Amino acid sequence: MRRALDTLFASLALALLAGCGGGEGGRETGDRGAVEFDAERAFADLEAQVALGPRPAGSPANRRQARFLARRLRQAGVRGVRIQRPHRNVVGMIPGSEGDAILLGAHHDTKDEIPGFVGANDGASGVAVVLELARALPQRVDGPTVLFALFDAEETRGDRPFEEDGTRGSRQYVSYARQAERSGRPVQSTPPLREIDSMILFDLVGDCDLQIPREAGSDPDLYDHIAMRADPASSPFGGRTGPILDDHVPFAEAGIRAVDLIDFTYGPGPSPGAWWHTTEDTLDKVCPESLDAVGEAVLAILPR
Repeated sequence: MRRALDTLFASLALALLAGCGGGEGGRETGDRGAVEFDAERAFADLEAQVALGPRPAGSPANRRQARFLARRLRQAGVRGVRIQRPHRNVVGMIPGSEGDAILLGAHHDTKDEIPGFVGANDGASGVAVVLELARALPQRVDGPTVLFALFDAEETRGDRPFEEDGTRGSRQYVSYARQAERSGRPVQSTPPLREIDSMILFDLVGDCDLQIPREAGSDPDLYDHIAMRADPASSPFGGRTGPILDDHVPFAEAGIRAVDLIDFTYGPGPSPGAWWHTTEDTLDKVCPESLDAVGEAVLAILPR
């Protein structure tokens, strides 16, 4: 797996130097220097999600959001964009010259049964980062394929235990990947499991007071790759935290190297913080600078 990542990092260098994030219609190309993560454009995608209101799995707003996210990925030049069923994972890929892949993911649903819960941080922030990374990358990668998965149904329904009812969308993705492995061809735009070498998950990454320690279940080398490339003056990375149940777990259990980039101290008080899963998770609690700190660090490791 490490060799596959090294191949990706090396092979993306020239392609990233040739690409530059374009407007809403997709990326531009040309000899214009290294691409950058556009935090304001990412924040606009965050605001657009919040404007839809609560978006729990199965709701009309969730369906509208899935269509919006699919449209954004297509505008970015991502190929094979599809809304999976039954859970509305929005998936796609930037093709590469190699037979393996790295997956960038986030969840797009919000917790149900919390009237007025708009999920600016949980999970519009992670989705916004993934969308902007899709715009920043070149249209074709000379190396492993880059996969995108915006997961539905990460949140539990009602008061059901997370171990039993959470991560339904990401487990669906892994299930389709296993089916694809048996059949030898993609299932609902999901490649065979053996082709997915690594997975980076973005969750709760918009907090204005952003802190992202290494989550206990995350791959330490992959976390360090990302943390080392952050701007030292504003890096949110450092320290460690205990295991967190999130969409990276089904991938790690399947033998895929995975990292969960998450700030699970959202608001005052002990983890998970006073604003988590409350109506306080609003636009005034999230900042473009936080999206930028995470997005720039991940974009910086890809050419390596």
